[in-house]
Amino acid sequence: MAWDKLLISADSHVVEPADLFAKALGDKYGDKVPRFVDEYQGVKGRYYFTGKEHLRLSVLIEGDEAEQDKLTKAGRDPAFRLECLDEDGIYAEVLYASSTLHTMRAFDDQLVQDCCQVFSDWLADHRSENPKRLFGCAPIHMADVNWAVAELERVAKLGMTTVTINCDTRDGWEPYRSAHYDPFWARAEEIGLPVSLHILTGNERASFTLHGDERSQGVRRSLGVFHEAFAPLANEFIFGGIFDRFPKLNIMLAEFEVSWLVYWMFRVEQFERSFGPSVGVPMPKRRVREYMSQVYHGVVDELYLDKVLDLIDPKTLVWGSDFPHARCTYPNSRKIVHDLYGHHSEAFVDDLTFNNAALLFGIEVPSTGSRP
Repeated sequence: MAWDKLLISADSHVVEPADLFAKALGDKYGDKVPRFVDEYQGVKGRYYFTGKEHLRLSVLIEGDEAEQDKLTKAGRDPAFRLECLDEDGIYAEVLYASSTLHTMRAFDDQLVQDCCQVFSDWLADHRSENPKRLFGCAPIHMADVNWAVAELERVAKLGMTTVTINCDTRDGWEPYRSAHYDPFWARAEEIGLPVSLHILTGNERASFTLHGDERSQGVRRSLGVFHEAFAPLANEFIFGGIFDRFPKLNIMLAEFEVSWLVYWMFRVEQFERSFGPSVGVPMPKRRVREYMSQVYHGVVDELYLDKVLDLIDPKTLVWGSDFPHARCTYPNSRKIVHDLYGHHSEAFVDDLTFNNAALLFGIEVPSTGSRP
């Protein structure tokens, strides 16, 4: 297998400037505006106030200071980022937010909407350095569906490739299965933008925001974050009829990996087969597995990918580097891909690390159709 081929990362990130929201929003929200602070609960350190919680940046940092400065620079400086991509053999990236993902959990819906717009405008400028290699994912807060539809249309005009919505609805909101959200699904389907559910954007609190005695709940919180999309996928998109009403709508599950699918499929098909009918739950129009063609799965360093290949179409698997976060595969992405997935066919790895993402996100590849 030729490991000098380039890769597409379907899940990378930018690092928002420290003053992004404070500078853009001024005094509109006072102390509620997301920002960096150097102390929380009397403890000095590096913190990011998300609009709801304080994120302990120190727990996200690994390696020496120079390496971390390099990754932070790559997350904010698109020209330097492209140098890192060349070093790592990355042809193109889909860029998600970092701290803005946490801000989608903030209490003030208007604040979150404004932050989403500020971020998307900044990201559009960021990716203009090379729009054929840098592709954008815009966050969209779903509290107000009319606003969400308008923002979807706005970011599509900005050239965004996909959008991230709240991983699950909040107390007091309509559930995603409700026809209330149908204008959004309809417009996303019509425009052809995949809708991403990314970790950290739902109701589960991240372990990075725990302080003092709260840290005893770190494992519980971490597990909660990494399984939050599974119930909405089943209850809302499949059994709730969203996929039936919008059969060309694609959902991307970002940073959830895929090993969970074995247990999830067992339980959901068990519900489809016996539990659901016994309690009178309406069944979807098709079998559960048939809907999985509309669901794409992001993997970074998944160890158990082989376990799910008889459950889903490999064409729905997309690899991502998570660059420039602490767990990212940079600068050894091709070696890591080889070590994890090199026992598969060259065609399988080509699809996983390049072709599937190019097709899903509309990434232009050489006219010959051959991979660079």
